[in-house]
Amino acid sequence: MKRLKVAIIGGGASGLMLAAALPHDFAKFDEVAIFERGDRLGKKLSATGNGQGNITNLAVREGGFSSLAGDAIRAQNTVNAYDNTVLQDFFAALGVPLLADERGRVYPAGRQASALCDALRFTVEKQGVSVYLQSQVTEIKKEKDGFLLRVATKSGEEKYFAKTVVLCAGGKAAKNFGTDGTAYALAQNLGHSVTALYPSLVQLKTDTAHIKTLKGIRVHDGMVRAYQNGKLIAKEQGDIIFTDYGISGDAVFRISAYLTDKVSKGISLELDFLPEISETEIYRILQEKEKKYPTLSKTELLFGVVNNQIGRAILRRADGDMRLAAKLTKAFPLSLTGNLGFEYAQVTKGGIPLCEADENLESRFVKGLYFAGEILDVDGACGGYNLQWAFSSSQTVAKALIEKRVGQV
Repeated sequence: MKRLKVAIIGGGASGLMLAAALPHDFAKFDEVAIFERGDRLGKKLSATGNGQGNITNLAVREGGFSSLAGDAIRAQNTVNAYDNTVLQDFFAALGVPLLADERGRVYPAGRQASALCDALRFTVEKQGVSVYLQSQVTEIKKEKDGFLLRVATKSGEEKYFAKTVVLCAGGKAAKNFGTDGTAYALAQNLGHSVTALYPSLVQLKTDTAHIKTLKGIRVHDGMVRAYQNGKLIAKEQGDIIFTDYGISGDAVFRISAYLTDKVSKGISLELDFLPEISETEIYRILQEKEKKYPTLSKTELLFGVVNNQIGRAILRRADGDMRLAAKLTKAFPLSLTGNLGFEYAQVTKGGIPLCEADENLESRFVKGLYFAGEILDVDGACGGYNLQWAFSSSQTVAKALIEKRVGQV
């Protein structure tokens, strides 16, 4: 049975960032190993940001992180300790300069997410970290001086003994990348709890009675507002795409982070097709067009103002009432009925509560067990926040492991 100093469970973003942050002498003599159930490291990381690698955001210190168990402030403090500037320096040192776009989203200069993954893989290899692919950890058992790991491989079950274990196995979103939620059981079997789990950064299902003719149409830079019991709880501006099940687009992905755990609580949405134009101005335009084109069908009067199909849908819903049509252009109501689920989601909302780990992200129940990344009950807004959390949490654990090792020398 092979013995390890540190077993990193999961070769995604947080696992790779953790392994890359450990110094070379930490990993020599096969003391550090990554166990990855898939056939390659960083598969999900290589696809992030539509393959362009949106890894952080210039605004991460201003908020944007959520926790179902109420630990958002603590999550923010962890991010602030290793923020976007630290992350940018980290990758610059690996030979990958990062640049921000006009919205504060930060990408590798070459706009290839695979470059981030390659830099981490090359560094991990250089550090001497052992990598076990197609190796799924099925059980972690606490023993007197460490942990016994049972690992399912292509050739059968293998056993390893590790002094320290770091769970970086991801959440439940995007099953095609190997994150199907089974890793939560590893923590639960060691005494930890898991909150309810919801898809986040995902397409939304809505009532479709008034949008059946709009499938495939994109609203550029529209606004989505969400209300609960009449109170505005979130709003996001960006592209909105109509689908046969509801709505998609970057504004929808961003607002979904606030809504997927509230579907059963009666959420209503409003779409603003023209955030920069007032309702009063739209009503004025409609009145003028009624006078200028008296023989034109009322359903055509929003031509040149919004997409023609959208204009017809608004005017049909308004049933000839131009004041109502102006209002609907600014606040087109839809009821939220659900989402497309974990298979289409980018992130998991929920996980192992932060309160069950200390400031170093070490388990309060089992010494030597640490957590990093999406497996914890922290999710971020769309735009690089979740990879920032993967980085900040992995750096927190790396610092703790290095300090512990120094203290043992």
